[in-house]
Amino acid sequence: MYPEFKDFVVVISGAASGIGLGTARLFIEEGATVISPDIDEEGLKKAAAELGERYIGKVCDVSNAEKVRALADFVRGEFGKLDVLVNNAATGRLTPVEAMTEEDFYYHYEVDVKGTMLMVTNFLPLLKASSNPSIVNISSGAAVVEFFDHHFLYSSAKAAVLKYTKHLARDLKGIRANCIMPGWVDTPIYERAGFERSVVEQVYAKVELQIPAGRIGVPEDIGNVILFLSSEKAAYVNGAIIAVDGGCITGGYWGFP
Repeated sequence: MYPEFKDFVVVISGAASGIGLGTARLFIEEGATVISPDIDEEGLKKAAAELGERYIGKVCDVSNAEKVRALADFVRGEFGKLDVLVNNAATGRLTPVEAMTEEDFYYHYEVDVKGTMLMVTNFLPLLKASSNPSIVNISSGAAVVEFFDHHFLYSSAKAAVLKYTKHLARDLKGIRANCIMPGWVDTPIYERAGFERSVVEQVYAKVELQIPAGRIGVPEDIGNVILFLSSEKAAYVNGAIIAVDGGCITGGYWGFP
């Protein structure tokens, strides 16, 4: 489907699971090599066992400037270029506004905002060595719609990612930057936010009745749009903010039932 991806070098942060892993599968199927920085060492090992030698997992906290520089040095030494950068790593948890602490603030902004910025800054020289460089940042529908209670820090961090993407598209010359706002997608992020799996599945059953598309998304729903945005077919797409949410935003429904 995308012959130009053969021998592409792709960095996808947070690709040990969820949207990142689903996207890595799709790129590898097209012949690309994927490097995934993630803090989930076990998840990286499982992904590498599944996807083979074209998947390179690197234990890396994207909010750590030294670690990100080392990752960029690795990619430079091994490949000499980067074709696609997907900033997918994120953190999120519920925090009541009256109980927010400085630690809560940094928990969200260190990864979602600072991490995205560090990845872009360190990989720009390698992207410039590509014939079709592309950045795809993963925001959230929560950036533009009040997702549910106690979600300000996550939502505002994702709104910052959205705005950052717009400025990248304006400021960078020869490198396209676009942003995806996923809706409800079945990934481990909800369990990491403190919800039991049984509760998540109960919520899914109710939520999908409210989604115009009639179902919860899967990682590949997002991944397919990432591949399109990274391809020659999207050569004139720059600065776009794309909701991939089954119609959640247009349907006016986002929150927990």
